[in-house]
Amino acid sequence: MRPDRLSGALQQFVGENLGEEFVEQTPFDVFQLYNEMTAITPAFFVLFPGVDPTPDVERVGKSNGISIVDNTLINISMGQGQEDIAIKALHDCAKKGNWIMV
Repeated sequence: MRPDRLSGALQQFVGENLGEEFVEQTPFDVFQLYNEMTAITPAFFVLFPGVDPTPDVERVGKSNGISIVDNTLINISMGQGQEDIAIKALHDCAKKGNWIMV
């Protein structure tokens, strides 16, 4: 088997035998994700270089009256020394019903 041909052959095999839905990833729909969330079921985003979910979260927030401008959406970039700030913001948001991205 040629390693340079294996990936394409596997995709073709799976597409033909199981269906294209197992090969092609459906576009991410942040509004569908929001509809699946509850107060006890938050969303977690696994970040990769070049991928930023912030604009999507802000779009959903805006449609629900939540925004960074009015301090109902808090976005904290974690780094050295941010732990205490994030914990305080998490508790504050939980009390007020605001949103937080950490």
